[in-house]
Amino acid sequence: MALTQNEWFKAQRFRDEYFLYVVLNTAVKPELHRIQNPAAVLQPDEQVEVRYLIALPVILSKSEK
Repeated sequence: MALTQNEWFKAQRFRDEYFLYVVLNTAVKPELHRIQNPAAVLQPDEQVEVRYLIALPVILSKSEK
């Protein structure tokens, strides 16, 4: 499961007012799991976000005005 950086920051900011809802086995027998204040009880592995960088000269050479 993955959270966005924004979701994790909001969990840290709102603490006990923030709930994480996870639904498992959606196709067979759905199970709802609720975690209050996930920032206090979870220790996620931080992953680097993938971005695609394009240099300005390339954009200028390939674009139309």
